[in-house]
Amino acid sequence: MSRQITEKTFYKYLKCLSWVYKDAHEAEAVVDPLFWYLLDEGLLPEKEREVVSDRSDFVEVTAEDPEEAFRQTLEFMREGRETIYQGVLVHGHWVGNPDILAKVEGRSKFGNYYYVAADVKRARQMRETYKYQSCFYAEILSRIQKAKPVQGYIITPDKNIVGFLIEEFESRFHLTLGEIERIVAGEEPKHFLTAGCKQSPWYGACRLESETCNDISVLNRVWREEVAALEKIGIHTLNELAAKTFSELKNQAPNIRPDRLELLRLQAEAIVKNKHFLLTPPPFQKADNELYFDIESDPLRDFDFLFGVLEVKKGRSRYYSFLAKTPEEEGEMWRQFIEFVLARPEAPIYHYGWFELEVFRRFAAKYFLAEDSRLEIEKHFHDLLFLIRPAVIFPLSFYSLKDLGAYVGYKWQAEDASGVQAVRWFEDWLKNHDDKILDKILEYNKDDVKATWQLKEWVSKQFKKI
Repeated sequence: MSRQITEKTFYKYLKCLSWVYKDAHEAEAVVDPLFWYLLDEGLLPEKEREVVSDRSDFVEVTAEDPEEAFRQTLEFMREGRETIYQGVLVHGHWVGNPDILAKVEGRSKFGNYYYVAADVKRARQMRETYKYQSCFYAEILSRIQKAKPVQGYIITPDKNIVGFLIEEFESRFHLTLGEIERIVAGEEPKHFLTAGCKQSPWYGACRLESETCNDISVLNRVWREEVAALEKIGIHTLNELAAKTFSELKNQAPNIRPDRLELLRLQAEAIVKNKHFLLTPPPFQKADNELYFDIESDPLRDFDFLFGVLEVKKGRSRYYSFLAKTPEEEGEMWRQFIEFVLARPEAPIYHYGWFELEVFRRFAAKYFLAEDSRLEIEKHFHDLLFLIRPAVIFPLSFYSLKDLGAYVGYKWQAEDASGVQAVRWFEDWLKNHDDKILDKILEYNKDDVKATWQLKEWVSKQFKKI
């Protein structure tokens, strides 16, 4: 168990309150370093070093013991070094591990300069998690150097610096820090199952506890405020919620929007009865030719290496893979993919979730795809998850492709198949270049696009039965 609070604690808190509690008061779960890099949206050390090592007066903290690393960091700060890499900041039970400490002009106990912190992240924009971590670094720095940074920063894989004003986020940070301190001190938080719990090493225990208690938090995308409002009127379990009529709920819980009340009630009924409910037919485009699109990436290297497409013509399917084995082959992979798509101008392109469209836009900008071509292709993109959410209520807590695919009967070839596992496979392939490993990645990608197709077909057939 660990009573320390680190920048990682804020990530854990935002994903699952029980993760913070269990790590502090039970045997701390061991997380695979590669898995943690994925969770924390960082890069592999060698890739991270590429991003920052050309900064001026670059020095690295090399001590492995945290106390010794802190002493080494302080010595570099006293010397006024411009860039301190892998520094460690300690104040009581607070321990910060910023990727970079950068010297800036100003007053501190060290002289006419002070330090600001930055982490290298694979995202291209500032996110809430990063703001909490940056505020935490600033809080420790204010105690160490007697000067508080004005801004927090991340450095992107493209070496761009993205900042925000600490002051604008500080009140939220202190509220969260206060709750974390109470949890670490022994106050057990109310259990609440979220999609973030899936990333916790305690997920199995969290889910079992929720299901055993028949807890309302197992509803898909239910909000904490909604659960609190329902509990206030005496509804604590799925069965209690499913037994209520919409009229009763509307009168008893006026603070919850009527459309949300009906959705939550139907979700509870679906789970209790283990059956799905059809709402409104999704606006699927009628076409003789359809494309199902999925991307495999190694986010630890900021490398999108596989664009997989399943083409379906009048019920017959064929899989196409566009693969880059090295970053140098990425441009050719993109060119072949664009040629393939432009040759099928009327085909809708179904994908699952937001990721494929985001990567498409990033590649379009990177490789200067003509604006009219980009817009023409984009109008054919259809997020299947976005289309089916308002159409079907599933008796499930989570709506990932794996969850819904399994519900409609699709079975992945590899039992351990997952996005995280695909990254591990790719990292293994980079080390030994065993083509059998590459074949597993291709098979997994093929399964994902086939599952997307089967899910779309299943939804279509359900509404045809009505």
